[in-house]
Amino acid sequence: MFKKLQRLDYWIAVPYAALSAIGIVMVFSATQNAYLAPVMSFAKQAIFVIVGWAVAFLAFRLNRSVLRSQSVLNALMVITTGLLIVARMAPAINGAHGWINLGPVTLQPVELSKIVLILYFAHWLEKKPWVPRAGLGRQIRQWIAPGMWQKLVLPVVMLAMNLLMPDLGNMFITMAVLLMMFMASGMSFKTCLIWLLFFFLTLLFLPNIIGIFHLGESSSYAVRRLTNFVNPWYNIDQSRQLLYAYYAISHGGLFGVGLGNSLLKPYLPESNTDFIMAVAAEELGAVLVSIVLLLLLILIGRLVYVGIKQKNQYNRLFLYGLASLLLMQSFVNLGGVLGLLPITGVVFPFISGGGSSFVFFSAAVGLALNVSAKDVEPAQPNPLDYTARRELKR
Repeated sequence: MFKKLQRLDYWIAVPYAALSAIGIVMVFSATQNAYLAPVMSFAKQAIFVIVGWAVAFLAFRLNRSVLRSQSVLNALMVITTGLLIVARMAPAINGAHGWINLGPVTLQPVELSKIVLILYFAHWLEKKPWVPRAGLGRQIRQWIAPGMWQKLVLPVVMLAMNLLMPDLGNMFITMAVLLMMFMASGMSFKTCLIWLLFFFLTLLFLPNIIGIFHLGESSSYAVRRLTNFVNPWYNIDQSRQLLYAYYAISHGGLFGVGLGNSLLKPYLPESNTDFIMAVAAEELGAVLVSIVLLLLLILIGRLVYVGIKQKNQYNRLFLYGLASLLLMQSFVNLGGVLGLLPITGVVFPFISGGGSSFVFFSAAVGLALNVSAKDVEPAQPNPLDYTARRELKR
């Protein structure tokens, strides 16, 4: 154990620990004078952090071959799918389902599903890699061939449950992460460009789509969030949280008004979770918030760097998937706070209050530390995996 601890990757561990500590402080500050119990929130978040660190340590010590077992992966998929179904059947919170009440705490299975899908498709793409010059149609036919398509049923069900809750934010994040993993596995540049072009055109013409289908007056919770994003002044009552976030960021300026001195947090309905970065911007200012973002970027950059160094395709894709998840999670949360994306209820990694996201993300970071601490494994790539074989020759 001590030998492995000596190989601990501090470029991953230190930013993770620092963000965790900042998160505890910000949760306590964000709940003061915000009609919440700050001491209780602080205590709960501290417990979540301790549990998260313990889970990260266990993942760091875990024999990673266990998670590469198809039976273990299938069990994780079945359990996660079952939890998503139970969460969908649970009472709605703020217009959406997705939480399982466990007494003093709530479980959000979608946070687990993102990590499980990364593990599952890292294994899938190692066994069934993207074949260059095969064409998208031929590649899809290989994946849905008899005996193979059944293995995609549970991932499709998990994504469908996100859509049914509705949880469009986490649906978008999951799809983006999986797309990045497919790109890293050897997807052709042309196919990557088509998907990226489709994404940006959808965002560009979103106001036109809403206008054509007269969605402005829709009673759908998810659609209302889209319309509020396109024009937050259309219905000020529904867009109030976004407008208050603008005021908070403007009030904070470069250096902030001081920890605990936010004036806008009582008006932000999720000041300690979804909009915690708006409170941080008001209290800490743009300079210190930039430091928080820098810590996160160091963590993400290190995951990518360690992934590049890997000769094992499974390890590489897992690290790329986790880096993509942290990047997209942060992007969607900040995009909602800044009005660049629709508000989706997605939390900011390691900073926002709540246990599900922190504990599951901590487990993934522990696995990343596990990969980084291991000696470079001898690679035995799939003969069809041209990308892995090319990397091995370098």
